[in-house]
Amino acid sequence: MRILLPPSEGKTWPDSGPALELRGLSFPELTDARRRVLEALIDVSGRDDAAGILKVGKRVMPEVLAQRELRDMPCAPAYQVYTGVLFQAARLHGGDEVMIFSGLFGVTTAEDLIPAYRLSMNTSLPGIGSLKTFWRRELTKAGFGRANCVAKHGTTTDAAIDDSMEVAVETAPNTTVDMRSGAYQVTTPHGQWWDLRVLDSHGKMVTHAAKHYRGLMTRALLDARHESQEGHPGVSADIREHEEPIDVARVARSLGNVEIVNDGLRHHITLRLQES
Repeated sequence: MRILLPPSEGKTWPDSGPALELRGLSFPELTDARRRVLEALIDVSGRDDAAGILKVGKRVMPEVLAQRELRDMPCAPAYQVYTGVLFQAARLHGGDEVMIFSGLFGVTTAEDLIPAYRLSMNTSLPGIGSLKTFWRRELTKAGFGRANCVAKHGTTTDAAIDDSMEVAVETAPNTTVDMRSGAYQVTTPHGQWWDLRVLDSHGKMVTHAAKHYRGLMTRALLDARHESQEGHPGVSADIREHEEPIDVARVARSLGNVEIVNDGLRHHITLRLQES
């Protein structure tokens, strides 16, 4: 099972740690693309029009100016750097396997060492253009979204699952649970694919609460995965054929009142919040 997350705007800036090493990040096939974005961001951060390009306010301009030294800024595991609403609810820690999509790095794992930064996927950088378009192209070339894409072995590809395959309630090891917000949905998962939206009691989409519940669901799925792996002592977690199927629907229902609509191999979960 793959869990896809967005980054968070809220970040904790590491006080100490090693400098950024692009080649040390997971998915090293993205190194050149990451270097191009990094260099463009460093250049923009020193410009007079940086705030306009990066779409930030005056309050965070000290952080933008600091990005001129991004190569030498201290790094920490991504799960410690990202501290927004979703990540607070997800309570990620070492050993949690997720894929975090971002405008700066494309995709990292929770344990990759990164600095704090200011760069949204909705940005268009000089020399790069739209980051959405850039990363959609680069990730597609690298094979992301295919049925067998995992971090520890780099990116590998496998044939997409036959759309005629019968949908099971429990997930197969190549299932994707997509918790990304719209700006970061730059790849399309193959195989079984679950997503989550949150509505208020009047049926209106909510965004802040959606981040919270996506974080809660991420934590619940990771806990279910850890429990399943305990049934295979001594077996490496990256051997996917030994991963027990996770009942995503059951996990979703633990959050509250949900409806699930199955569209072929895609499963759309809607969580309806009750009036307090």
